[in-house]
Formats: sequence, C-alpha cells, structure tokens
Amino acid sequence: MSEPQPARVAPAFDGAVARVARRRVGSADVVALRGFTRDLRALDYRYGGGRCVEAAVARLPAALALLGLPTADRVVAPLRTEVADLHNLAAWACFDMGRAGDALRHFRVALTLAESSGDEALVSNIHYRLGRVHLHHNAPGSALAEFGLGERAARASGSPRAEAVVAANQAWAHARTGSAGEAVARLHVARDCFARVARGEVVPGWAAFFTAAELSAITGMVHTELARTADPRQVDAAVPALVEAVEGYGAPMARSRTFSLIPLAVCHLLDGQVDRGVALGGEAVDQCEVLASARTSARLRPLHDVAARLSAHAGARALAVRIREFRPAGAVAAWPNASHSGYLL
Repeated sequence: MSEPQPARVAPAFDGAVARVARRRVGSADVVALRGFTRDLRALDYRYGGGRCVEAAVARLPAALALLGLPTADRVVAPLRTEVADLHNLAAWACFDMGRAGDALRHFRVALTLAESSGDEALVSNIHYRLGRVHLHHNAPGSALAEFGLGERAARASGSPRAEAVVAANQAWAHARTGSAGEAVARLHVARDCFARVARGEVVPGWAAFFTAAELSAITGMVHTELARTADPRQVDAAVPALVEAVEGYGAPMARSRTFSLIPLAVCHLLDGQVDRGVALGGEAVDQCEVLASARTSARLRPLHDVAARLSAHAGARALAVRIREFRPAGAVAAWPNASHSGYLL
C-alpha cells in the first residue's frame, strides 16, 4: 500500500471549502473532510504524530469555517462530528509530539463539537484520549475520571467497541495504581464487550484502531504494569498477550507495534531471559528511532531502568546506554507536578 500524503488530500479539501463559499454545505463537503482526516490519521499510526500534526492543525480554521456557512439540515450533525474528529486527531498528534497543552486545548474543542452533534461514540472516544494524556503523565486518578465519563457516553452510544475501549483503559489505570483485582475485572469487561462487536460493522475512523491486536496489547500492558510493581509472576500472562499484539499489528500500525515490543522486552528481562530481552529491546529502539513521536522517550524509560539493573550482563548494559543516549523526534513537554510514565500506546 502506498503511503498517504497530505499534499494529495489537501486540494480536495480546499476545493470543498471553495465550493461552499458559493452554496450551502452538503454531504460532499463532509465526505471530503472525513477523507482528509482519515489519511492524516493513517500517517499518525504508521509514522507518528510528527508526520501529520502540522497538516492537521493548519486545516482546522478552514474546517471550523464550514460551521458558519449555510448548511443543509441533514448535514449539520455529521459536519460537526467530522470537524470534531479533526480536532480529535490534531489533539492526539500534539500529544504524541509532547505538546500536552495544545493537545488538551484541541480535545476540549473536539468534545464541545461532538456533544453538540449528539455523537456519543465520539464523545466517549475523546474522553478516552483525554484519559490517556493523564495516564501518560502519571495521573491515574484523573485518567479514571475521564474514562468514567467515556464509559457513560459509550453506554449511551450503544457501541460495544466504545465500551471495550474504555474498559480496557480503565484496567490500565487501575494497574498503574496497583489495584490488581480492579484491573483484571475491567479486562474481563473489555473482552466481553469486544466479543459483542458485530461482524462487518461500519467503524468510524477514530475507533478503527481498536482491534483484537489492540486489546491484546493493552492486556499485555496491564499485566506488565503489575509484574513491575506487584507480582513478577504476571509476566506469564503479559508475554503471550504482547506476542499476539506484535504479531497482529501490521505495518500501518507501526507505532503501536513498537510500543508493544518495549514491554515485551521488559517482561523477558524480568523473567531472567536476558538475551531475548536485549534482542527485543534493541529492535524496539531501532523502531523508535524512525518514528516521529516524542512519546518514545518516556516509553523506553522503564526498559532502561530494568536493563540498568542487569548491568553485569554486557548486552543489558549496552541497551541501557543506548536508551540513555536516545533522543526522540521532538521534545516531551513538562507536565506540572507529575513525572512522565512509560507505558502508553
């Protein structure tokens, strides 16, 4: 599959904006905006937020301008949904590049628009992503608050996939606090919800990432968190889930695959399989070096910490040095009164 390029999708979007200056906004304009966001999101998943953030942010004024033009009644809600989702993508890309303040600002605009459109599934998705920002910055309590709002919207939407997304991430937040019972219980809920997803359903762009591989990745992350902080035996549950994730992600989800390789390496190191852990860790760093993502630095930190404790092993020692010298493709922004945490897809 050829790589989607913003330069190819921008003319169609610009054409849509030019046309609505002469007539009412119609379905074609909504389709053009949806396609623009879809192609930029593909770049984000494959290469990191640095490959799409500027293009997404640059299109926001034109997208917002559509909301002020005469619009067919049947198009009002879908248009608000698509403008909200472009803000949603811009926010996620900003987050991936360490621009936390910009991310939160765009998420709030996205949330306002999604609520006004009545799209509860998108409202849930935005709350989930807001929660992930807080979880990344080691604020699991704030993350759980956002996930709770996302859970309420997911139930209102009637989407099992949306419910599964929120439940899986609630499990992650509980694991971060060391609440193993709550974490495992929410994982069961996530699996039950995902099992109810209808085959052949039409999945909106913002939700399509949540596949069986994604559920396996979060399952592995939950057990990895617990293995690091509570019970080393949790690696027995983490490793097969992470292997499923790494094998299940294709090239279009390269960032997610890389972010699953890291905890897989951590688990092998914790389990005494140091040679295998070092090999996986080296592969993960290789992939981080080609991603345009500032989150890579925080994601690698737990791997560095475990490898550094095994300094008697030459490979582990070299891996720790390599991670220490690694510089991501963007500076990670500071978060007030919180340290950066590692595990976040």
